[in-house]
Amino acid sequence: MTNVIVTQCLNGITFGLIFALVALGLTIVLGLMGVLNFAHGSFYMLGGYITYSVFASIGNFWLGLIAGTLASAVVGAALYFSIVRPLTKRSPLEALLALVGVSMIFQQAARTIWGPDPKLLPIPFGKVHFQAFGLDILYPVYFLVAVGFAIVVLVAMSLLFRRTDLGIRCLAAIQDHEIASCMGVNVDRVSALMFTIGMAVAGLAGGLAGPMFSVYPNMGIELIGMMFVIAIVGGMGSIGGTVIAATIIAMTKSLSSIYISGNIADILAFTVLLVILLIRPRGIMGIASVHD
Repeated sequence: MTNVIVTQCLNGITFGLIFALVALGLTIVLGLMGVLNFAHGSFYMLGGYITYSVFASIGNFWLGLIAGTLASAVVGAALYFSIVRPLTKRSPLEALLALVGVSMIFQQAARTIWGPDPKLLPIPFGKVHFQAFGLDILYPVYFLVAVGFAIVVLVAMSLLFRRTDLGIRCLAAIQDHEIASCMGVNVDRVSALMFTIGMAVAGLAGGLAGPMFSVYPNMGIELIGMMFVIAIVGGMGSIGGTVIAATIIAMTKSLSSIYISGNIADILAFTVLLVILLIRPRGIMGIASVHD
């Protein structure tokens, strides 16, 4: 049982970082533009499918991961300029409804192109034995590689916000659009760049998750509710808060699933995050926003 608990803790960390990557773009867009992007999960799905398609064609998972990330960025930019920006300027509600429609289009397109059955990606590298707490643990090497990828991306995003002009302008726009505009921030340009980056990171997460969960048309829809909870509980615009909230929900799901069914484990995980939200209405590390 101790081995199982340690393994589930490792799974919780791994899945939590994957969830954080998906929720990252969502929380940035929500804080920056005040838009509930219901199509966000579709880019997670798109990254997974492109990764699978490239792997199925040439047998190289890593090239597929790069292709999935780039495809998500390109499609995300196209979505922003064609739908998100024009409708957000008219009404956030219109943008919300349009993005729900976009999500449904993506889902049906995935069924048409790739079929309804899950697509399996092999787990690279095999497994590794290591000692932890006096126990002999057998764990997939790929999961540890995925953790490394996620950490690198999250650190890079943190540096982007803290050390670059784009990140500082983004944080300023999250706090107050009007004042940021008066100070010379081009909010439209910042929004376009951050939206594109957020979709690219979601696509990367989908590709990384493919060998863990498989790739299927509903994968984005099933995850989007959890991502909204993580984004809000973590705090809009906060990378650290997003990582903490995602890790809490993944760890709660992983450990509780040892003793209870998966559906009840999901309820317990959401309950924990909702309790945190009651205590901290702006989220764990929320940034004050004009949309509050």
